[in-house]
Amino acid sequence: MLWWMVDGGWWMVGATAFMTQFSAWTFTGAAGKAYSDGFAVAMIFVANAFGYLMNYLYFAPKFRQLRVVTPIDAIRMRFGSKNEQVFTWSSMPNSVISAGIWLNGLAIIASGIFGFDMETTIWLTGLVVLIMSVSGGSWAVIASDFMQMVIIMAVTVTCAVIAVVHGGGVSNIINDFPVEEGASFISGNNLNYISVFGIWAFCIFMKQFSITNNMLNSYRYLAAKDSKNAKKAALLACVLMTIGPVIWFLPSWFIASQGVDLVAQYPEAGNKAGDFAYLYFVENTCLQVWLVCSLPPCLLQQCLLWTQV
Repeated sequence: MLWWMVDGGWWMVGATAFMTQFSAWTFTGAAGKAYSDGFAVAMIFVANAFGYLMNYLYFAPKFRQLRVVTPIDAIRMRFGSKNEQVFTWSSMPNSVISAGIWLNGLAIIASGIFGFDMETTIWLTGLVVLIMSVSGGSWAVIASDFMQMVIIMAVTVTCAVIAVVHGGGVSNIINDFPVEEGASFISGNNLNYISVFGIWAFCIFMKQFSITNNMLNSYRYLAAKDSKNAKKAALLACVLMTIGPVIWFLPSWFIASQGVDLVAQYPEAGNKAGDFAYLYFVENTCLQVWLVCSLPPCLLQQCLLWTQV
């Protein structure tokens, strides 16, 4: 067994749990919302952290104790083979649509930065993920998620640090963030009643709690060595998801505090210009991040060496 899978690889299980709750949309649509409304969109990810905390406190070890290979096995054991088939086939359309949304977010980034054709990006990426998942199984997906986490955190932490340095500190960025009269950095702009934000935040917490603590999404903990390692994985995901939103959205908050008009910068995007907030930051402020982007080939090469051990 590979050295990084020994003893259950709880750090890898935690990484895959962390990676499943955000996608390229985080750096397009969510980054645009952070640019226009401040911290409000980060509540989605804070709610994820709450869900992982509940995983750590109770659900993760219970999921591991199911003693099954996949969540579908648990459904068959509990409800029978007919219900297993009905559930599996009925969930496919929603899964396809969800995957399409994630791939579309990735295609937007690839198109904006590298000029790649969006449709080609979606097809190629989808096929690569499909082949890897079918041929390698759950551990291939977990290993891939772990490598993605290392790369993404390295790049985004670099961007966040540069944003803080250029902005004169986190407090200055927040203080300079443009808010409308009666609005705040926390609740965002275009909000007539603060109670609406409170109700929305409560619903988001309940929604993300149900997403991170249901049997269908328990697969991430089934790969842990035992219940103790499952708890460690959940705690790692909770910590990463707690600090993640601040790291990811600092660049958007920074360019908003600098008064950058993204509509003027990307007129062809129209009312979706905010989705280019992260791209604008990287292109105009964070050229150093491309040094970090040179890491993936080295990491992938090392990964190939590990698989030969």
